[in-house]
Formats: sequence, C-alpha cells, structure tokens
Amino acid sequence: MNFARVLTESGLTKIDLAELYGVSRQTIHGWAFVGPPRAGSLLARQAEVITAALIATIERGLLPLEAMDKAARRERVAKMAARLQGLKPAPSR
Repeated sequence: MNFARVLTESGLTKIDLAELYGVSRQTIHGWAFVGPPRAGSLLARQAEVITAALIATIERGLLPLEAMDKAARRERVAKMAARLQGLKPAPSR
C-alpha cells in the first residue's frame, strides 16, 4: 500500500484522511507509524482501493487542495469521502 505517499503528498491532514478512509484519526496515525491493517481483511482491501484513488488524484494534480476557508475544505473532503467510501473493496487474494 502506498499510504506513505498519500500521507506526504496529498496535503491532507490526518483528520481529513480519517474521514476519507472512514476510520479514526488514531487509526491513520497507527497506519503511518506501525503499518497498514491486517492483510486480506476487509479494511485492508477497502484501504487499498481508496489509496489507489488518492494516488491517482495526486498524479492528476487535483491534490493537494488549493487554499480555501475551513468550511469549504470540510465540504470538499466530505464529498470526496462519500465517493471514496462508495468504492468496492479490492478482491480477496
């Protein structure tokens, strides 16, 4: 999982990432310092798909987000979260 790249290049806070992945801020912190979720679990498969989508967004230049007020940023992140969490998990291996 290229989560480290998302963490460093997306310009998103751990709180933003937690909302996008549908987990807590503490979980994001754990992924950053301890490692990703248990391989093969539903959470790991979902995180794999979300990470791939965020990397594609970085490569297209849509992330990091431009400067905006807090309310607009929260709204943008909430829309992204709704779309990302609607993705199907990666297939089991």
